Amino acid sequence: MTTLTSISEAHQCTPIMTVLIVDEVETDRVTYRRYLQSDQSHRYRFLEAETIKEGLEIWRSQNPDIVLVDYNLPDGDGLEILQAIKSDNLLGNQETIMLFEQGSDEIAIQAMRLGATDYLVKGDLTAINLCNRVGQICDRIHINRQLRRSQEQELLIAQISLKIRQYSDLEDVLNVIVQEVRTFLKADRTVIYKFNPDLSGMVVAESVLPPWEICFHKHLSDQHFPETMGGAYREGRVFVVPDVYQADLSECHLQLLEQFHIRASLIVPILQNQDQNNRLWGLLCTYQCFETRYWEDVDIRLLQQLSVQLAIALQQAELYRNLQVTNSLLSKEIEEHLQAEIDLLQANAQLEIRVAERTAALSQSQKEFLALAENSPSIIGRLDRQMRYLYVNSAIEKATGIPAQAFIGKTGREMGMPEENVLLKETAVAKLLATGNSQSYEINYVLPISKDIVYYRVYIGPEYNHDGEIATILTIFQDITVNKLKEIAVQQINQRWQSLLDNVHLIVVGLTAEGIVEYVNPFFLEITGYEMAEVIGKDWFYNFLPQTDQENNKQIFINALLNDTKFKDFPLHYQNPIITKAGNERMIAWNNTPLRNTDREIMGTISIGEDITDKLKVDRIKSEFISIVSHELRTPLSSIRGALSLLASGVLDDKPETAKHMLNIAVADTERLVRLVNEILDLERLESSRININCNWYDVMEICEQAVETMQTLANDNQIQISSNVSSLQIWCDRDRIVQTIVNLLSNAIKFSRPHSEVCIEVEPHIYDTYFKVSDQGRGIPESSLESIFERFHQVDASDSRQKGGTGLGLAICRSIVQQHGGKIWAESNLNQGSTFFFTIPRFPVQE
Repeated sequence: MTTLTSISEAHQCTPIMTVLIVDEVETDRVTYRRYLQSDQSHRYRFLEAETIKEGLEIWRSQNPDIVLVDYNLPDGDGLEILQAIKSDNLLGNQETIMLFEQGSDEIAIQAMRLGATDYLVKGDLTAINLCNRVGQICDRIHINRQLRRSQEQELLIAQISLKIRQYSDLEDVLNVIVQEVRTFLKADRTVIYKFNPDLSGMVVAESVLPPWEICFHKHLSDQHFPETMGGAYREGRVFVVPDVYQADLSECHLQLLEQFHIRASLIVPILQNQDQNNRLWGLLCTYQCFETRYWEDVDIRLLQQLSVQLAIALQQAELYRNLQVTNSLLSKEIEEHLQAEIDLLQANAQLEIRVAERTAALSQSQKEFLALAENSPSIIGRLDRQMRYLYVNSAIEKATGIPAQAFIGKTGREMGMPEENVLLKETAVAKLLATGNSQSYEINYVLPISKDIVYYRVYIGPEYNHDGEIATILTIFQDITVNKLKEIAVQQINQRWQSLLDNVHLIVVGLTAEGIVEYVNPFFLEITGYEMAEVIGKDWFYNFLPQTDQENNKQIFINALLNDTKFKDFPLHYQNPIITKAGNERMIAWNNTPLRNTDREIMGTISIGEDITDKLKVDRIKSEFISIVSHELRTPLSSIRGALSLLASGVLDDKPETAKHMLNIAVADTERLVRLVNEILDLERLESSRININCNWYDVMEICEQAVETMQTLANDNQIQISSNVSSLQIWCDRDRIVQTIVNLLSNAIKFSRPHSEVCIEVEPHIYDTYFKVSDQGRGIPESSLESIFERFHQVDASDSRQKGGTGLGLAICRSIVQQHGGKIWAESNLNQGSTFFFTIPRFPVQE
């Protein structure tokens, strides 16, 4: 037996037997109780009495399963109790054991005649023989109860089956079942719940004891029956809960049960077989409201058997409705024919005759069946149980080129039909004969003359004889070629679109009307780093948008899709960021399109997005570059213009020293301007790879000496000592570019060092790289600027450009040169203590 929730261990324990001990000696009663409690195979509840009167009162009020009676009692002998029990006809036979101080055959015979089950001599009594005797009685009682329960259950099922066949109204059948089940199981409430396609539904039948609230015609939404539970029900699984507070139920499910005071529940699915699939029609539910209940296997089997009967009743009701529709159509057809031929009186008479004839023809007339079959475009045949043709219409000749008469008495295999089609038919017929259920499947067939492929949907149904056995099998081959070719064409179109969506370098996201992701293409997964299983079924807004945008965007989306008039205001083109699995933001430019069903209702959206993160970054860098360059060019040009204007005006003609100073300023700014333009052009050529790195083997000591010589004059002017700790070492590099890098680093170190301090250059060989290190004792660099100083025009202090004469491009050029060599560059610093710049160059040629 399969359950949705585990059954408590108490459910599978042996039943508790109530034992009444009538004995005036307390120590004897304690001994019997202790003996029986030592039995690990049975469980007991004990009642005790010292006198006949007390024992009979307890027996009548408590109805014990077994009575142990001592022969010697203070108010008489134990035979009086047996006599009283025998004379009471309310409970029938009572299992009793008579206890004697000493053996007496005469008394034992009297006890057995009065209905005693067994007798024991106290002197010979042991724990083993007492447990054996009482245990045998317990087993017999349990077996008898199970047998009686089984008989009652079979009788109940038979009665319900009979009523199903007697009642044509489904509502009457459902009411009978819930009433009989609740009464039989002594439950507080039994209901039948019918599902809608969306797993919502309604209680369609109920039997409930007062004072519990009635839930008949109560509507429930799909949230009380999640899809996972619905799937389990479709598999025929049973929901068994002895105590709802001990089961792992969702909060909304538990609130629903509390609303109707449900404490224990037993639920089985009602399944209908359609096209080889189980359709979940509803649930047969039994509840205990006042207390917990451990449901027995027989309770579960009863509801499972009744759910099958319910499925039969549903099928019967559906057939009855179809018959009513058929009869209604037939009546209308007859009436229309007769209205055109005879007067009203003759029409009424003929109508009665023809209705009777048509009714008989539905079950008896072979002639009408043949007329229908011969005029049908479908291939209609009748087979025996060995799948030999008893009849087939002429449509088979059009398909196979073989006369219909040639098929009579032969199987499809004997007639040379394709083996795969024959095997499908054999499988379907085997299922039909085993279950009695109609079968259907699809085949394709190559026409022997034209060699065209045609497609058929095959329906196979049973035909019963008077004994209710399947006598013949009706087969119908319906030509579905046109629809099948359309379906194949649609599939091919879908495959082409799917291929496009899967390979396009744009993000594609499909959302339901609730904002749940139902499709993403591989490019989305590539951009975000997610796996498909991590995305599908998730809420788009709460899982893939920044937290600040989630609630507002979700509300706009839901409002627009729920109200078609508001969708006109929904932005079809917009930009917003998404969050990758790594937690990074990517800016996406979206184009949104609503998805509609055949009724033009909005079912969701399909969105195509372009990742514009890098484009926006490039645009921002361009804007910053233009702004910075224009500023850096404007400053020296303004200075040059001012100096030349003063000289041109003649104001300084009588002040030659001042005029010379102004000319020096113009010359210095001109040199700065030329240097700035050259460095910008140099950096652009490096980063666009328009300057080739011409590598060869060079001695690192010679490279460093050249760089130090170049910067020695600047060091002397600033009273800085340059020290070099470099050994001879061959490296593969572009000598001029590495010298340029070291010169730039030394220049920065000198400009930002205090007078009389030291700038040091060191080189250390490693296994794969050569490490260069330039350190100073200057003011240091804040930690927040250690990365950004390698960007264009970036300086820790904006006044440095004016005071130190730098362009802000030196470190950017250094980084580009090092990266083109396959190395890396970085800085370390302590404020007011100095900075150290590192860069690495591979010791050996880098493989392209």
